[in-house]
Amino acid sequence: MTRRSGGIKRSSWLTFRRRLLLVRLLLRAPASAEELITSIQAELGANGYPANAAAALKHDLDSLKGEYDCRIVYQRDQGRYMIVDLGELALLNPAPPCLEALALLDSSYPAGSASPQHAHVRALLDQVVQMLPNRAQAQLYERRSTARQQTPGGGRIDTNVLTTVRRAIEEQRELAFRYWSTFDTEAPRRHRVAPYSIFFRNDGHSYLDATLLEVQPPGAELPNAAIDYRLDRIVPGTIQILPAQIPPERPQPRTFTLRYWLHPNIARRRDGAAFFPNTRIEYGDDGSALVTATASDLLAARNVLLRYGDGCRVLDPPELVALLRQTAETLVSFYDGVAK
Repeated sequence: MTRRSGGIKRSSWLTFRRRLLLVRLLLRAPASAEELITSIQAELGANGYPANAAAALKHDLDSLKGEYDCRIVYQRDQGRYMIVDLGELALLNPAPPCLEALALLDSSYPAGSASPQHAHVRALLDQVVQMLPNRAQAQLYERRSTARQQTPGGGRIDTNVLTTVRRAIEEQRELAFRYWSTFDTEAPRRHRVAPYSIFFRNDGHSYLDATLLEVQPPGAELPNAAIDYRLDRIVPGTIQILPAQIPPERPQPRTFTLRYWLHPNIARRRDGAAFFPNTRIEYGDDGSALVTATASDLLAARNVLLRYGDGCRVLDPPELVALLRQTAETLVSFYDGVAK
C-alpha cells in the first residue's frame, strides 16, 4: 500500500507559516495571547488555529523556543508576550559596509529624542537591530562610537583626519589638532581634547564629541567644556594622537545657573521650551515667565537665547550677561550710522 504524505507535508508547511507569522507579530510589538490568536486567524483563516487555540499557541511558542532558540518572555504585569532574542531566526546578517551604514544611523538617532520623527526612526532601527545575530549586534555596538556620515550639504572631511579621530577614540587617547572655530578669523588654534564619539547632525555635518583639555592661544572656551567639533574644520596635516590616555571618567565642565526673563508675547501660551537641563519655568500674572536652568556652555546658551530676540533678558550668570552685552554692542556697531 502506497503511503500518502501530501497531507503531512501541507500540515508541516502550515505550522511553519503560522509560527513565522507569530515571530513577525511579536517583532512589531508585545501582544497578548488573544491578540496573537486573532491576528493568526485573520491572516490564515481556516488554516489558522484549531478549536483549542490557546493550547496550540502555547505549543507554537514552545517550539519556537526549543527548535530555533528564540527567547520569548511573558510579561505577567501586562499579560503580553515579548520576543527578546530571535535565536536561529535572526537571518539578517549584513556585510561590513552595510553594518557600517547601520552603525551610522544607530548613533545618529539615539533613544530619548524629543523629536517624534527621530523617535520613529529609532523604533525602526531597534527592530532592524533585533533581527541581527548576536555576533552582528556586538559588532554594531563596537562601531557605534565611531560611526560617521557625510552628505552633499556637509564640508569635505580629510581622510586622514577621520581615520586618526576614529583610532584615537578606539584607543582612548588624547588628540591634538588645529581647528577653525566660529571665532577664529585670522588663524586656527591648537586644541588638545579627550575624544569620545563621532556623530552626524541634521545640519549636514559630522562632528567629534570631545572634552576640551587645553586650547592655545586661549579663547572664550572653558576648561573641560564638552564641544562638538566639526570634522571638516579640523586643519588637515595638524592632527595627532597623543600618548596620554583619556580619563576613565569624562571630565565634567563647570556648570552655571541660568536665570532669564521672557516677555509676555513669548510666554503667555505657557508652552515654553526646555532648551537646557533642569529647566524650571515660573509664569507671572502678566503673562511673562522667569526661567531657571543649568548650562555648561555659555556660548551655546547665548546662541539659543538670541533666538528670542528682544523678548528675552538674561539675569544670571554674570558671565553670560557680559557675553550678551558684548554681542549687543557688536550688533550696534554693525548698524551704527545706517539710515533708518
